[in-house]
Amino acid sequence: MPPLHAYVINLDRDSSRWKHMQESFQGTSFELSRVSAIDGNALALPSPYFDSTRFRLLHGRLVNIYEIACYRSHIKAIQAFLQSNEEYALFCEDDIVVHPKLESVIAAALLEKDSWNILRLSGLSVGHPIFLKKLTENYSLSLELGRLKGAGAYILDRKAAESYVKHLVPMWLPWDHAFDREWFLGLKALVITPFPTNQTEEKFPSNIQKNSQPKCSTLQRWCTTYPYQILNECMRYLFRLSSLVVWMIRIPQANRKRID
Repeated sequence: MPPLHAYVINLDRDSSRWKHMQESFQGTSFELSRVSAIDGNALALPSPYFDSTRFRLLHGRLVNIYEIACYRSHIKAIQAFLQSNEEYALFCEDDIVVHPKLESVIAAALLEKDSWNILRLSGLSVGHPIFLKKLTENYSLSLELGRLKGAGAYILDRKAAESYVKHLVPMWLPWDHAFDREWFLGLKALVITPFPTNQTEEKFPSNIQKNSQPKCSTLQRWCTTYPYQILNECMRYLFRLSSLVVWMIRIPQANRKRID
């Protein structure tokens, strides 16, 4: 596998996190680029990058300025990737722990690059993955039927990156919600299981969690948030289930071609 570029989102003041990431990738062939994260303390509202009304109605919470900073930081990292000539890139938040086999697992997953535009490498919970294909002795390519929280590490191809930059601004959901709705953009998302990176092992404080905002009123959530969430989850399930059917059809055809 040619060296893969890893864009690491890191605040200028968090040098300890950057050092942690450099140590995590030491001994690998990944080319690390530090992306200076947007500082929530420097943001002001209203902003053309944020749809506050839609956020409250559909996400059902009051505004957390640090979520906006996180969102814009991911977009900034993706824009940096699009300025290169690379076909794929790894995007990381600066609190992940890299497992030893990450490089070989990604190399195996890239052999299946026609099956995905977004490859998830981490999550805050295990989720409900469906096995698709064994990649290495301990890791598999899987399809996640439900929502996968967290955006600690993932790979995008250029199609996904271009689509995200074009369609996911302004923000009206947290980043890990927004980029997990790939079917609305005609994209395909898969996940490596178990996760080859971990976002829960390293105990760095989270500005987003520390500044978590209260939910909107129960009445509003029942009128707008819950109907949206129900529709969104149903669409996610149906789309990804159809992706599973396509995968099951494609594999026998590929096997027949190899036999012929």
